[in-house]
Amino acid sequence: MPLIIADWLLKCLVWVILLGSILTWFPAAKNHVVTRMVHSITNPLLLPFRVILPTFGGMDFSPLLAIFLLMFLKGLLRQA
Repeated sequence: MPLIIADWLLKCLVWVILLGSILTWFPAAKNHVVTRMVHSITNPLLLPFRVILPTFGGMDFSPLLAIFLLMFLKGLLRQA
């Protein structure tokens, strides 16, 4: 049962990171309550990756790296 919860939580984090990335395309939604909530969840997760990865031409690849890491963790959970 705990593995199912952890798998579900990792899946939700991936979706929240994707949503946060998509919301950055809409500057008008910057101050919306949902956008602020999503960024308050994702920013602490993405900050270590932003320190490691520089931006390339204004593109932030930290969400991509975070999603790869979360998917790797999901794979490890499935093997357990």
